[in-house]
Amino acid sequence: MLRREWEALSSAFSFFTRLPFKPGRFCLEQGVLYLPLVGLFLGAYSYFFVKFLKNLLNLKFLALFLLASLYYLADYFHFDGLLDTIDALAAGGGRERRLKVLKTPDVGALGLLFAFFFLLGEYLLVCETLKKEMIWPLILRPLVGREALAFLSLLSRPAKKEGLGFLFLSTSRRRLCLTQLFWLPLLWWEPLSTLVVLTFVLLWRIRLEMAFGGLTGDLLGATVMFSQWLFLAFSLVGGGKPPW
Repeated sequence: MLRREWEALSSAFSFFTRLPFKPGRFCLEQGVLYLPLVGLFLGAYSYFFVKFLKNLLNLKFLALFLLASLYYLADYFHFDGLLDTIDALAAGGGRERRLKVLKTPDVGALGLLFAFFFLLGEYLLVCETLKKEMIWPLILRPLVGREALAFLSLLSRPAKKEGLGFLFLSTSRRRLCLTQLFWLPLLWWEPLSTLVVLTFVLLWRIRLEMAFGGLTGDLLGATVMFSQWLFLAFSLVGGGKPPW
């Protein structure tokens, strides 16, 4: 039992991060239970990164290096899906053409333009968060992204019977349901920004169903990136302080 759970935990970290976990048996269908732990690990990393370097680096460079390290550790994987999603949504034609664009490794001009403004906005949000000494939104941000991914997975179905999206969406739904318990402390801690993310996921699901007929790995990655961005933005509006 313990060995099986260790393999599930290792599978989650090896799939969603660059950490050198090597599960004896890859079992993502069980590893989905540990998605929140991936988010909490990245949140803890953000906290210690800021704590130890805030007196050594200028605030702007601190924000830049924090984002760069998080992208290297985990978010690059989802960011690639975000750009593919933008290109596919902008593509003409029907669902089959959009799904074909999703599989294309090249990034179009619109994807590059969107990437610039997305990253610039994210960088400015992190700078403002650090300037206001609002550490909790940075800690909770990765957890929210992984929770949104799991929530959307529960609401939808795979758009095709192949690829990483199909693999992930074929996982244990009971375990995916258990991950949703983390929304409760998030709603208590950051009610405004958490509600915005939940509303976004519900509306985003409708848009993806219309455009693609279901989910793929790229669409799930885009969900993580959008959710993290929105959570950080609306945390600034709400003040980013714990309720106690």
